[in-house]
Amino acid sequence: MKHFKAVLTGAALLAVLTVPAAAAGHYPDLNQAHWAFDDMDRASNLGILSGLPDGRMDPSGTLTWGQYLTMLGRTFYRADYEAAPAGENWDHRGYYAALDTGLLREDDVLPVSLDTLSAPINRQEAAELLYRLMPEDADSSSSGSGWWWGWEERDAQKDLSDWDSIPEAYQDAVEALYEARIINGTSDGTFAGEKTLARADGTVLLMGLLETVDNQHYGEEVTVLVHPVDTNGAAIQPAYTATVHVGDRYTALEDPYGYDFSDDYMYSFSTVSTEVTVCYRKLTAAELAMEDAERKLGSGEMTIEEFYAQDFWLKFQGENSRKYQLLFGDTSIRRFPDQATAQANMTTVTVPVWKLSGGKKVSSTMSFSVHAAIAEDVKAIFTEIYNDPEQFPIHDLGGYSWRDDTATGEHNCGTAIDINSNENYQVRDGQALAGSLWQPGVNPYSITPGGSVVRIFAEHGWSWGGDAWAYDSDASSGYHDYMHFSYMGM
Repeated sequence: MKHFKAVLTGAALLAVLTVPAAAAGHYPDLNQAHWAFDDMDRASNLGILSGLPDGRMDPSGTLTWGQYLTMLGRTFYRADYEAAPAGENWDHRGYYAALDTGLLREDDVLPVSLDTLSAPINRQEAAELLYRLMPEDADSSSSGSGWWWGWEERDAQKDLSDWDSIPEAYQDAVEALYEARIINGTSDGTFAGEKTLARADGTVLLMGLLETVDNQHYGEEVTVLVHPVDTNGAAIQPAYTATVHVGDRYTALEDPYGYDFSDDYMYSFSTVSTEVTVCYRKLTAAELAMEDAERKLGSGEMTIEEFYAQDFWLKFQGENSRKYQLLFGDTSIRRFPDQATAQANMTTVTVPVWKLSGGKKVSSTMSFSVHAAIAEDVKAIFTEIYNDPEQFPIHDLGGYSWRDDTATGEHNCGTAIDINSNENYQVRDGQALAGSLWQPGVNPYSITPGGSVVRIFAEHGWSWGGDAWAYDSDASSGYHDYMHFSYMGM
């Protein structure tokens, strides 16, 4: 069957989006663990896929003909889609645009008309539409999963156990998209062409084709209108125009002064990216001071010795020479030589805390010993935790404790604090070493990874043992000490 080509050449690929695309989103029914999250969120970011009025993405919901034609129009021939007649219903424009561009034909084998746009589309019908949009020279080397990963060529007729039952009218489409790795078979080895297409599946197929197109146009210049916003969605500065390249990461854009790129999904510019919203995180006071110091260092206004002596280093996680100077009076010393020296540098702090009594939170105080040089910082940390709306409850605190002359941890230094040790256990690969459990969100004494305690300690330059020495906070693998906070990251 002859391919539909007009939308995949020249300026048509660079059709202008009429609204700013959203930054990486959060949806009540779609999280990052979902197999289709990346593609659905990317489609939303590009203005291709719209969520429901209540914010849901409905990944398992059925796609209709009208919805899929609308998505294709927004992606591959946006200008024609916007120029098409509106019709009497919202999905008529997608149908008229598909006819006007030649994607659909009057005598088409595809069972679609104005009267059937609300009917569900199935896998083989969607494959035929994508096939007509597919570049003629597309193969596995131009898709996102090509030969450079070492994968062998695919053979649809051999690999798909129900090949002979696929109608002849759709076999060319299935074969081409399967061998280009844009579509896959199902878990039982069939193509299941008559299976109704879900929103997640349909989006993944569409984004696979778009990735193939983007790879063929990799490095080409595109002009984008950039909307810089903060993590609350508020504009940081007026929108501006930038010239970028297909495949460039959003990080290629210059960060606004006082902000850092904040998009966790590391999107890159597409052939259909001409208006984007990019999210930035506001720098902390320490980060801003470091940025200013780096400028002075680069201009010669500050020496390298002065740079590393700046106080902003005290608010960064991990060890550094400025922390050594504060704690031990020498940039080359990182631990006390003996218990007597350590003890001489300790002081007792009293901090406000919330406690649980009869199921209710009550105000109280607790005292423990820490290094005198960080005593005020520790009191500030617990005051912020106390004042936070979460009102995290604390029933035990541990600070300075001389563990051994050869101990490498920070309790010897008075720069480590343990909180609720029984409910925030120390664990290695799922095996408890100290404490009994860790049940964030269930047990009120367990520290939540995204909660106020972790956040506030981090803002003061402290590390949390829950994720400091492992890939994440998952207790099943790696070493974790969920009770433990340390000033030097040990």
